[in-house]
Formats: sequence, C-alpha cells, structure tokens
Amino acid sequence: MSRIILVRHGQASWGKKDYDKLSDLGHEQAKVVGRELSERGISPTRVISGSMRRQRDTAADLVEAAGWPLETVSDSAWDEYGHAAILTAYKPAYRSLTLMKADLARTLRPHKAFDEMYAVATERWVAGQHAADYDEPFAVFGDRVLSGLPPVVENLGRGETVIVVSSAGAISWVTAALLGGGAPVWTQLQRVIANASLTTLSVGATGPTLRSFNDTTHLERSPDLLTTR
Repeated sequence: MSRIILVRHGQASWGKKDYDKLSDLGHEQAKVVGRELSERGISPTRVISGSMRRQRDTAADLVEAAGWPLETVSDSAWDEYGHAAILTAYKPAYRSLTLMKADLARTLRPHKAFDEMYAVATERWVAGQHAADYDEPFAVFGDRVLSGLPPVVENLGRGETVIVVSSAGAISWVTAALLGGGAPVWTQLQRVIANASLTTLSVGATGPTLRSFNDTTHLERSPDLLTTR
C-alpha cells in the first residue's frame, strides 16, 4: 500500500509582523518530525511543500534531520489561506496591527478575544455570502487545495511514500473532503490540528483514504513541543 503523509508546518511567528517565519520552537518541531519519520523506517521518494516560507523551511528542516538525500519541491496548491485577508475583510481597520493589538489589550484577555473575533471572521468567509470581499473565497481555496492531491496520487508508485508539508487549513480540507464532511467538519478539524502533526493517507486502487489524522505521538514526549498556534 502506498501512502501520503501530510505534515503541518512547525510553529510560525504568531502575533509577529512576519507570521510566515518559523519560531525557534517551530524549527525544533520540524526536526523532531524528521527524526521520528526516520526512526519509523520511512524513506520517502518525494518531499513536497507549499510555497510559503514556513512550509518550505519545515520541509528543509525535517529532510535534514531525517538524513534523506532528497531535494524538496514546492507546489502552491498546498499553500494556506490568507489569515490576514480574512480578518481585514471582516474588520478593515485591523489592517493596522498596532490598532488591533491595542483593541485586544483593552479586553484584558487578548488571546481569547482574538480567537473569538477570528472565529466569526472565518465563519463569514466560509459562508460564502461575501465572496467578492476576498481575493480567494472559501470555495476557491477548497478547489485549489484539492487540485494538489491528484498529481501526488497519480505519480505515486506501489509501496511508495510521499511527504507533503502544508498547513492546518489545507490538511483539514483534504481530510474533510475524504470524509465527505464539507465545511462544518473542516471548521472543527482545523481548530484542533497541532503544529508538526502527521496525517496519513493510504493510496490504493480506489484512490486515497484517510488512515490517521493529527498524530502527535512524537511531540507528546516533551510537553513544550505540542502547540496548535
């Protein structure tokens, strides 16, 4: 049986001006993934990542840590959706990060306040009623992500393993699609998927099927490694 292992990138720089940069912990998480996969005896024939910096850097770190003699390739189909665009479509004033941080600080619970606000902004995007407000409406995002799967499947030889490094939203959409769950299932999945987690697809004659989602066994050995943002 062939398989595709979807890896969420390591922790990015949440709350920083350049979110797309891995944090120090994110780099360590990526290396842990590489060592874990190597210890499991996994030897992929290809490593693919989205084109975002945090995805490419995670792929590079894990390949180096695993000791695989492979060059990673990028495919923008596996890119994440634009978090900032979703938020600013809902609250245009928050194009100013300084203003947003000031407003959140006044709530005295900034992390919770942000999560609540962002959940509403995401629901607005997913609903599709304001598609013209977004460069990439939710339906377009979903189609784009799923377009990345067939090229991986079609070029997968018998017994081969391919690693794909992507992000929470993209991996959760592939998972939801395979489960036939659509947007409601996607919303729940992307809230719980951990940084540097593993989601495995088995690929047989009938195509890909979900084997496991959000495996964090390799991260639970050290509590500091398990993060979702």
